[in-house]
Amino acid sequence: MSKWDDFKKELGKIADKTATKTRELTDTAALKIKIANKESDRDLEYKKLGKLTYAKLKNTDANAEELTAKISESLANLDRILAELEELKILEAEKKAEKEAEKAAKKAEKEAQNAPKEDEEEDKLDVQIMNEFNNARKTADEAYEEAKQAAEDAKGI
Repeated sequence: MSKWDDFKKELGKIADKTATKTRELTDTAALKIKIANKESDRDLEYKKLGKLTYAKLKNTDANAEELTAKISESLANLDRILAELEELKILEAEKKAEKEAEKAAKKAEKEAQNAPKEDEEEDKLDVQIMNEFNNARKTADEAYEEAKQAAEDAKGI
């Protein structure tokens, strides 16, 4: 293979890595924006609920039933918003766990590749690194499954 072909191949790999990282950052930013918007919705609903409750407590008129209905509606909206916010936060935690698992896997792989293989002591070190990698991967997988289950449980609420 010529140097030009090698250069093109490496340039393609860099472009793929850049596109992947850009997608990840975009997804993360979009999720953070959704969470911030939901938190804003939650805060507005709390404010609305507070105003309605204050009006009901201060009011001695006949429209107390109307205020009670509005308070019930506000509570239902608040419950929905809180559930949606919880789902988004679980999704964020899942993505974070996946990212940490990938980091741990890459680190372990790199350590395994750089581990010397000259004698039995070094072979034992390789086995230890692989065990640590497997343990880290298992921990990350368990955290992911827990977050996934929590998301499913939150959807069922």
